[in-house]
Formats: sequence, C-alpha cells, structure tokens
Amino acid sequence: MKAMVLEEFGGPENFQWKDWPTPEVKAGEVLIRIQAVSVNPVDYKMRAGHLPIPLPDVLGRDVAGTVESVGEGVTEFKPGDEVFAVLFGPRSNGAYAQYVSTAAPFVCPKVESLSFQQAACLGVAGMTAYDAVVNKGKNQRGETVFVAGGAGGVGSFAIPLLRYCGVTSIIATTGGDQSADHLIHNLGIDASHLIYHRKLSLEEMEARIRELNNGKGVAVAFDFVGGNMKKLCFNASGFDGRVVSTVEEPPEFDFNIWRADISPLFAKSGTYHFVALSARARNGGPDDWGVYRDMMSGLARLVEAGHITLPKVTDLGELTEDTIREAHRLLEAGHVKGKLVLSLG
Repeated sequence: MKAMVLEEFGGPENFQWKDWPTPEVKAGEVLIRIQAVSVNPVDYKMRAGHLPIPLPDVLGRDVAGTVESVGEGVTEFKPGDEVFAVLFGPRSNGAYAQYVSTAAPFVCPKVESLSFQQAACLGVAGMTAYDAVVNKGKNQRGETVFVAGGAGGVGSFAIPLLRYCGVTSIIATTGGDQSADHLIHNLGIDASHLIYHRKLSLEEMEARIRELNNGKGVAVAFDFVGGNMKKLCFNASGFDGRVVSTVEEPPEFDFNIWRADISPLFAKSGTYHFVALSARARNGGPDDWGVYRDMMSGLARLVEAGHITLPKVTDLGELTEDTIREAHRLLEAGHVKGKLVLSLG
C-alpha cells in the first residue's frame, strides 16, 4: 500500500508518499480501508521530534473508513461496515495511509448521518473534550466556566458539550478577529464574554473574567493551550474550583501549585485534573480499553441526536504530500478553527 512516511524529524517537507507494508490483520484487530483522516496538534509535535518516536513511521491518529477484514475473535464488525477509529493502542501504522489495522476496542460504528470526513473528526479532539467536560470537569447546570483555547479542535467540541451539560455562561479567550468570529458565529459565544489575550496582561485577563462573573472566580477553568493560559486558569478559578488541562508543560515551567503559601490551588481548596487520553492505551491492557469505544459511541449519539454540533470542518482535499504539508503548517501556526480533514480515494 501507499502511506505518508516520515523518515526524519523536522518540517512538513519531510513527509513522503511511499510504499509501506500492507497490514496483516491480527487476532482481535480490525483492518480498515481508510476514507478520511483528521490532523491533531500531537501529529506535528511527533513530526518535529518533540515527542520521540522510532523512525521511519506513519503518523496520524484519527481515521474513518470501511472494514476490509477482521481478525480472529472479532464478532462486532464485519467487512463493509463503516467505522471510525482512534489509533492509540496496538496498530499496524498511523492514519496517513491507505489501510490500518488496530485493536477492536479502538473502533466504533460510524453514524449513518455523518460523512467519513465528519466521523474522522470525532476521535482525538472529541474524546479529549468529552473527557475534560463530562468526566473531569463534572459541569453542573448554571455554572460559569472559562475556556482557554475555545476556537481550536478540542475547544470546538468542548463548548457545545458544556451547553449540553447546562452551562449557560461561558467565557473564552481569542487571539484575534478570526478566532472571535468563529467563537461568536459558529459556537455561540457572547461577544462580551471574549477575552483578547494578546491585548491584555494575565492580571487584566483575570480581572475581566471575575468582572464577567459578578466578582467571583469561575467554577471550572479549561486549559486547552498551556503556558500562561494554564496560569490564568488557576488564578481565575473560584473556591472549590476545578482546573482541567489537556496540555503538559516543559520542566522549566515556572509555576508552583503545591506549596500552600503561594499556590492558587491550595488558597482556594481547588482541584486539578489532567486529561491524558492515550494513558489507558499506553499503560493499560485490553480490559482498560473499552472506555474508548464508550466515549466514541457516546459522542456519535449526541451528534446524531442534535444535542451537540460538530466543529467547523475544513476539507483540504485528497491526502497528498502537498496537502499534508499544508495541514501541518496551518495547525502549527495556530490558524485552524475547528478541524482539518483529508480524504483518500
């Protein structure tokens, strides 16, 4: 088969469309003929070498397609089934290819009303948002929340999920007019509840968040960006507030949440939750993996029932060297609102 192969770390120009071994489906696995893929920030971090992986490799974690064959012991899928999958567990290769074989718990039936391109967006971003909002944030009706990074892929899922959970007041950051337009017109954020983070200091942003919440800190603060936005989330949370982050920080990150006399966490008896979606796949076994399909099917049902809307989907066309390079450039530059997808014939 053909695949987008990465042989050395560096820029997007290192992707090459080359021959790659066609997967052999193993016991407990599903072989998928890929119809669409979506790209995620973790993809460019791997490509650049920030997350070391053995090379050569085929990147990509989100796929949608048709079941080609199933391995011994797989009874819930059959050839011809339309599915989507997240490539966290055992797999033959990444998503940027014509075929992939992966363990059955990471595969979910595609909702008929969704296209392959739409279904390919549900995996990493959708499940990360679901874990952050539903499992970790435990949002309750009437709460005020703050979202740092609402215009990106995860944020674009999280905001509709927050509304579904009954949250009525959402404050969000924006980097500029394009992000603001996306947040207002596609995600329904009140223009007065946008924080232009490039124009304000951390102290000014915290003051504005509290002003929008009657002088109080927010019940839950979601960090989908990292760095100073993570600090803002801690500072802007209220008593017994929850801070939920999807972003790890480098060793030199200067922020102490453990020492009682200086920690914004201790000062407000708050809690901190980290969303590491692939942790069960990396560190657990088959008995731990069922949660992935539960989350994928839960998301698909919510979308099918109209309870949440899909984020804006930008289709860059057929998966080629040019289109995958463009996808990585756009994503790395922070110019993506919603999700980027590519298609395979």
